[in-house]
Amino acid sequence: MLATPEGPTPPQRSADPWTRADVERWLKAAFRAMPFTPIYAPRSNTLQAAAGDVPDATFDIVAFSGTVLGDKSEDRQVVLLWARAMATHGEVGGSIAEFCQRTRWSRATFDRRRIKACEKIAVAKNTAGARSGEDR
Repeated sequence: MLATPEGPTPPQRSADPWTRADVERWLKAAFRAMPFTPIYAPRSNTLQAAAGDVPDATFDIVAFSGTVLGDKSEDRQVVLLWARAMATHGEVGGSIAEFCQRTRWSRATFDRRRIKACEKIAVAKNTAGARSGEDR
Protein backbone atom coordinates (compact mmCIF):
# COMPACT_ATOMS: atom_id res chain seq x y z
CA MET A 1 0.00 0.00 0.00
CA LEU A 2 1.24 3.46 -0.86
CA ALA A 3 2.23 5.80 1.92
CA THR A 4 0.95 9.35 1.78
CA PRO A 5 3.50 11.87 0.53
CA GLU A 6 5.82 13.59 2.96
CA GLY A 7 4.15 16.96 3.37
CA PRO A 8 2.17 18.87 0.75
CA THR A 9 4.95 21.28 -0.21
CA PRO A 10 7.13 20.79 -3.27
CA PRO A 11 10.91 20.54 -2.84
CA GLN A 12 12.84 23.67 -2.00
CA ARG A 13 14.56 25.49 -4.85
CA SER A 14 17.58 27.69 -4.55
CA ALA A 15 18.40 30.65 -6.77
CA ASP A 16 20.95 28.49 -8.59
CA PRO A 17 20.22 27.35 -12.14
CA TRP A 18 18.07 24.24 -12.52
CA THR A 19 19.94 20.95 -12.76
CA ARG A 20 18.87 17.51 -13.85
CA ALA A 21 18.73 16.52 -10.16
CA ASP A 22 16.27 19.38 -9.50
CA VAL A 23 14.04 18.22 -12.33
CA GLU A 24 14.15 14.64 -11.07
CA ARG A 25 13.39 15.71 -7.48
CA TRP A 26 10.40 17.83 -8.55
CA LEU A 27 9.03 15.08 -10.82
CA LYS A 28 9.21 12.53 -8.01
CA ALA A 29 7.50 14.98 -5.63
CA ALA A 30 4.66 15.46 -8.10
CA PHE A 31 4.14 11.71 -8.46
CA ARG A 32 4.32 11.18 -4.69
CA ALA A 33 1.45 13.67 -4.33
CA MET A 34 -0.58 12.54 -7.35
CA PRO A 35 -2.08 9.30 -6.05
CA PHE A 36 -3.57 11.25 -3.14
CA THR A 37 -4.43 14.55 -4.83
CA PRO A 38 -7.24 15.00 -7.33
CA ILE A 39 -5.87 17.13 -10.18
CA TYR A 40 -7.37 18.66 -13.29
CA ALA A 41 -6.15 20.54 -16.36
CA PRO A 42 -7.99 23.83 -16.86
CA ARG A 43 -6.07 24.31 -20.13
CA SER A 44 -3.34 22.59 -22.09
CA ASN A 45 -0.07 21.91 -20.19
CA THR A 46 -1.48 23.15 -16.89
CA LEU A 47 -2.25 20.94 -13.91
CA GLN A 48 -3.93 22.15 -10.75
CA ALA A 49 -4.83 20.45 -7.52
CA ALA A 50 -8.58 20.20 -6.99
CA ALA A 51 -8.02 20.40 -3.24
CA GLY A 52 -6.41 23.45 -1.67
CA ASP A 53 -3.91 21.57 0.49
CA VAL A 54 -1.33 20.90 -2.26
CA PRO A 55 0.35 23.84 -4.05
CA ASP A 56 -0.19 23.88 -7.81
CA ALA A 57 3.58 24.30 -8.22
CA THR A 58 3.87 20.64 -7.22
CA PHE A 59 2.59 19.67 -10.66
CA ASP A 60 4.10 22.46 -12.79
CA ILE A 61 7.11 20.36 -13.79
CA VAL A 62 4.86 17.59 -15.13
CA ALA A 63 3.03 20.04 -17.37
CA PHE A 64 6.29 21.78 -18.33
CA SER A 65 7.75 18.45 -19.43
CA GLY A 66 5.00 18.31 -22.07
CA THR A 67 5.85 21.79 -23.29
CA VAL A 68 9.55 20.94 -23.59
CA LEU A 69 9.49 17.33 -24.76
CA GLY A 70 6.10 17.20 -26.49
CA ASP A 71 2.94 15.96 -24.83
CA LYS A 72 2.99 12.55 -26.46
CA SER A 73 6.72 12.11 -27.04
CA GLU A 74 8.55 8.94 -26.14
CA ASP A 75 11.06 10.96 -24.10
CA ARG A 76 8.27 12.42 -21.97
CA GLN A 77 6.79 8.96 -21.50
CA VAL A 78 10.19 7.74 -20.27
CA VAL A 79 10.62 10.65 -17.84
CA LEU A 80 7.13 10.35 -16.38
CA LEU A 81 7.28 6.57 -16.14
CA TRP A 82 10.60 6.81 -14.30
CA ALA A 83 9.33 9.48 -11.89
CA ARG A 84 6.16 7.52 -11.14
CA ALA A 85 8.09 4.28 -10.60
CA MET A 86 10.61 5.99 -8.29
CA ALA A 87 7.98 7.89 -6.32
CA THR A 88 5.60 4.97 -5.83
CA HIS A 89 8.20 2.19 -5.65
CA GLY A 90 6.52 0.54 -8.62
CA GLU A 91 3.15 0.25 -6.89
CA VAL A 92 1.31 2.48 -9.40
CA GLY A 93 1.31 1.87 -13.16
CA GLY A 94 3.80 -0.19 -15.08
CA SER A 95 7.39 -0.75 -14.13
CA ILE A 96 10.52 0.37 -15.93
CA ALA A 97 11.37 -3.28 -16.60
CA GLU A 98 7.97 -3.83 -18.26
CA PHE A 99 8.47 -0.74 -20.42
CA CYS A 100 11.94 -1.89 -21.44
CA GLN A 101 10.63 -5.35 -22.29
CA ARG A 102 7.73 -3.91 -24.33
CA THR A 103 9.97 -1.50 -26.27
CA ARG A 104 12.92 -3.93 -26.44
CA TRP A 105 15.19 -1.34 -24.90
CA SER A 106 17.97 -2.09 -22.47
CA ARG A 107 17.81 -0.41 -19.09
CA ALA A 108 20.92 1.57 -20.11
CA THR A 109 19.06 2.95 -23.15
CA PHE A 110 16.10 3.86 -20.95
CA ASP A 111 18.37 5.67 -18.48
CA ARG A 112 20.26 7.53 -21.23
CA ARG A 113 16.97 8.76 -22.70
CA ARG A 114 15.69 9.79 -19.25
CA ILE A 115 18.88 11.65 -18.37
CA LYS A 116 18.95 13.54 -21.68
CA ALA A 117 15.27 14.45 -21.36
CA CYS A 118 15.69 15.69 -17.78
CA GLU A 119 18.70 17.74 -18.83
CA LYS A 120 16.65 19.24 -21.66
CA ILE A 121 13.91 20.19 -19.18
CA ALA A 122 16.49 21.80 -16.86
CA VAL A 123 17.92 23.87 -19.72
CA ALA A 124 14.42 24.97 -20.71
CA LYS A 125 13.58 25.90 -17.09
CA ASN A 126 16.73 28.03 -16.92
CA THR A 127 15.91 29.68 -20.24
CA ALA A 128 12.28 30.28 -19.29
CA GLY A 129 13.33 31.66 -15.90
CA ALA A 130 15.85 34.03 -17.47
CA ARG A 131 13.23 35.29 -19.95
CA SER A 132 10.56 35.88 -17.32
CA GLY A 133 12.95 37.01 -14.57
CA GLU A 134 11.34 34.54 -12.18
CA ASP A 135 12.69 33.98 -8.71
CA ARG A 136 13.24 30.36 -7.89
